[in-house]
Amino acid sequence: MRLSDLMKATNSFHKNNIIGSGRTGTMYMGVLQDGTSLMIKRLQNSQHSDKEFSSEMATLGSVKHRNLVPLLGFCVAKRERLLVYRFMANGTLHDSLHPADDANRALEWSLRLKIGIRAAKGFAWLHHNCNLRIIHRNISSKCILLDADFEPKISDFGLARLMNPVDTHLSTFVNGEFGDLGYVAPEYARTLVATPKGDVYSFGVVLLELVTGERPTLVAKAPESFKGSLVDWISQLSNDGKLRDAIDTSLVGKGVDNELFQFLKVACNCVLPPPKERPTMFEVYQLLRAIGERYNFTSEDEILMPSDSGNVDYLEELIVAR
Repeated sequence: MRLSDLMKATNSFHKNNIIGSGRTGTMYMGVLQDGTSLMIKRLQNSQHSDKEFSSEMATLGSVKHRNLVPLLGFCVAKRERLLVYRFMANGTLHDSLHPADDANRALEWSLRLKIGIRAAKGFAWLHHNCNLRIIHRNISSKCILLDADFEPKISDFGLARLMNPVDTHLSTFVNGEFGDLGYVAPEYARTLVATPKGDVYSFGVVLLELVTGERPTLVAKAPESFKGSLVDWISQLSNDGKLRDAIDTSLVGKGVDNELFQFLKVACNCVLPPPKERPTMFEVYQLLRAIGERYNFTSEDEILMPSDSGNVDYLEELIVAR
């Protein structure tokens, strides 16, 4: 796509059009002359040549799933590298769970459960069924976008390779950074290597956000003296036999308490400190799908059972975006 068209669509990348920002770049809302709304990601520090970048775009453009944000196009112009996505009307999951105005309080349980199941489906597909076998490496509630029907769509998949072309296999992190605070698997500080089980940990934190309503680094319900993360708080409650106290009180007592607790237990398994004790993303999807069976959230496009599921160490079969 032409830079001039994207400049017009975003009012020359005006700060008022910013709808999100992160390590890989800044996301803008744009409106084309025909009225089409888009999201335009302006990458920072991509080291690819024009030819390499275009090749990567062809690869990423071929990665299609119902629960991934569709990549519509891209732009290469001098040092600018821009990705163009379909607009998602309900923004990020983070903003829906943690609205600036608490009066707009939060999503009902059936919607949260649907988002958890369908997002798990997308991540399981990236890990197990996608021909490219992509490790996301930067999972958070900010990378899960919601369309007009609150269908979750995963963004930023495959972007790690765009930021560091040397980084090809089981790769280390962009500029030595691990991801958003509160979502980073504990082993990453030691190994500096991205793994599927690291993605599972990060997604587990997202699941904890969904069921507790709390932020990953600031727990409103915890005592004032508590200074840890959401995972630390959950671990403390679990050790004290008070895990049910973590569940968002706005969801309790509405006939779904058993579902809430089962969901919380899946999330807890995802954030276990030893990576080998965490489920695979396929197993996470299957566990969540079982919890939501009565809602018919997963009637089509099911994830195929991977040949590498279970206890087999499939790490070496996974590559990042290629």
